[in-house]
Amino acid sequence: MFTILILTMALAAAGVPADAFETQAELQALYDEITDGTAQFAMPSDVDLFHDVRYAPDFVFVDVVGRIHTWPEIREQEIAAIGAPLPDSSSQPIQKLTLAQDHASVVVNMITVRTIVDPDGSYGRKGASHTLTDITPFRDLWVRVAGEWKLKSRVQIKATRVVVDRDD
Repeated sequence: MFTILILTMALAAAGVPADAFETQAELQALYDEITDGTAQFAMPSDVDLFHDVRYAPDFVFVDVVGRIHTWPEIREQEIAAIGAPLPDSSSQPIQKLTLAQDHASVVVNMITVRTIVDPDGSYGRKGASHTLTDITPFRDLWVRVAGEWKLKSRVQIKATRVVVDRDD
């Protein structure tokens, strides 16, 4: 009991909210849900329902060059992607969490792994299969709405880095 009290006091003195670890676990679960759910969209109403549940109504995405994309534009892209081939895997691990009274700022990497056939030999022998790993860093703003976390904005903070498995 004394150890917990000392740990809580140390975290408070360091400016870390006592629930930072719990919040990070909760937000990581939401990132996992978003990643998995997006892969299961089958119709436009799935996109709309998912947006209503997990995103703030005024959600915006800011791309790497600073252009702002509103929900109607993003919605069109999500609907166009329904039925497209899925990556081998996709995840969004949290890199950094900063908590405030009613919001959280999160730096997260979107990691997407896909297998391609390289017809031109760009990554080695022509016609060879390669694994490409795309890593895109984002800064997300989450807000509390009626006790639930909602994603309010996503800003791409660097260009996507592509790592290629060059083994033939």
